[in-house]
Amino acid sequence: MKLRIATRKSALALAQTTQAADEIVAANRSFFADEKVGGNCADGGDCAGLSYELVSMTTEGDRRLDKSLASFGGKGVFIKELEVALLEGRADIAIHSLKDMPAEVLPQFKLAAVLKREDPRDAFLARGGVAGIRFMDLPAGAKVGTGSIRRVVQLKALRPDLEYVPIRGNIQTRISKLAELDGVVLAAAGLNRMGLADQVTEYFSTEQMLPASGQGILAIETLRQPEELCVETILSRVNHVPTFCIAVAEMAFLKALDAGCQFPVASFAEFEKDAIGDVRTLKIRGIYWDESSSRLLRAETSREIHMNESNTLEESKALGVALAELIKKQLAE
Repeated sequence: MKLRIATRKSALALAQTTQAADEIVAANRSFFADEKVGGNCADGGDCAGLSYELVSMTTEGDRRLDKSLASFGGKGVFIKELEVALLEGRADIAIHSLKDMPAEVLPQFKLAAVLKREDPRDAFLARGGVAGIRFMDLPAGAKVGTGSIRRVVQLKALRPDLEYVPIRGNIQTRISKLAELDGVVLAAAGLNRMGLADQVTEYFSTEQMLPASGQGILAIETLRQPEELCVETILSRVNHVPTFCIAVAEMAFLKALDAGCQFPVASFAEFEKDAIGDVRTLKIRGIYWDESSSRLLRAETSREIHMNESNTLEESKALGVALAELIKKQLAE
């Protein structure tokens, strides 16, 4: 069997998709009895009966690098073309960065699986690399580049005396901006997947800067159709259940606030180390910038999640909604 996998054409997207595809094949190797045939999985060769080919394309978000995402559609601009490929039968699954997805997928699609979360933190790259000036030591007026308003409001809380410059483009393009800026802020997960972690000057803790909801998580999307059950079975073997719970909680928070990338909002969920049997405590923290009062609102909550029960994801979703209600209460006050 060969999986056709829709992906963006950027170097990072291709690296992420190839990683996900290889993990899918590896997780299913023992379930396919065929002997390996010539070639390798990446170029379509048969790998123990399961192989894949990449169906790459350029999305609207990749084409319109001269404008902010909020100005022409938000998160969906990175996934629309991939979803069309699923609808037209040109691909069986699509791989996305979860943080690029809307808070809720359209009814005809399904978030079928996620991989174990990569480093969710944001990273600071200074001019001079590892030996560069750390963020808190930058001189007043220094210029820091980022394309995220979620990052800007949190960076301003740490250093209101710096100038924050909007930048877009792929990782290499953003790093090249160090020729004219004092530093840039990027997601650690993307740098790791591109082999660029050695250029990081320092990492922001999640207490200093809350990551974007879904940051570091690779999501696998399929059509919601009965004939896709075979594909869903294949994907279930690579699905990382704790990360899926985290993903559901963080995206439920966004949906409950009706917030996309045009809003300075973020959430970060993590399991605490107090597991008793199949019961684990999931904690989630969130922020929301209230423009009317110029306040950065913060909230957190937690609940026990029963990992091996049918309502595991519903419990996770309820946690995200509960966090949103705490933020809404502050807004009302």
